[in-house]
This record gives sequence, structure tokens and C-alpha cells, in this order.
Amino acid sequence: MANAVILFGLCLYLSWVDFRYRRIPNLALGAGFVLISIMEYVLSSPMEWLKAGLFAILCLLVFGWISWYRPLALGMGDVKLFALVCYGLGVRDFVVVLTVASLAALLVSLVWLLIRKGSIKCEVPFAPFVTIGLAVLLFMSETY
Repeated sequence: MANAVILFGLCLYLSWVDFRYRRIPNLALGAGFVLISIMEYVLSSPMEWLKAGLFAILCLLVFGWISWYRPLALGMGDVKLFALVCYGLGVRDFVVVLTVASLAALLVSLVWLLIRKGSIKCEVPFAPFVTIGLAVLLFMSETY
């Protein structure tokens, strides 16, 4: 849960930067990685830490491959953000965050297209939607 709160705070900042400048700074992602690594080291067993790292590498490779072949569909900053979220939360919670973020982005994009403010080629910053996904995850974990 502490990792989700750290990631939520980081994603608030990254959302603002991504929305304003259409980029996700590596320095902020690196700082988040260090903070999450410290939390993983303190709060979890070495096996859980290793498993989280392996899932993050797998996430980085899969989404990196998508970004490499479809650079307009997914930026490398988003790929690194996904890997960090996967590292901090684990696979199950990452899937929840990614699903909520994707559905929110789809809904906003459809509304944007319907009011004719954008086109199908319009870029949409994804970090704000990851933040929404983290907020939903935090809300869901508080209710159960």
C-alpha cells in the first residue's frame, strides 16, 4: 500500500508534466525507482523483490516492443512508467491500474472525437490516466 501512495504522488507530478510538455522525465522515474526499491527492500522478502523486478523487466520488454514498432501508439516514457508501476504494485494490481487507465483514456478520446475537438491521429498523454487508475486502486483497497 505504501508503494501505491508513493506511485500516486509521483504520477500526479508526471501527469502534470506529460499533459503540459508531452514527455515523462527520466529523472522523476529514476527517483521513483529508487524510492520503490527502498520500500521493497524494507517491507518485502528478497523473493518478492526479485519477482517484482522480473515482472517489471517483462513489462518493459513487452511494452517497449510495442513502442518500438508503433511509436505513435505508445511513447517510451509511458513504457518506463508502466514498468515502474508494475515494479511497485505487482502484476495483479498493475493489471487493474492499466485496465482502468485504458478505459478512461478510451472514454475521454471518444468524447473528444464526438465533440470534434480532435482527430484520430491526436496524441493523448497517458500519465494522467495512469494516475486515475492508481486512484481507483487506492480507493478499492481502502474499501476492502
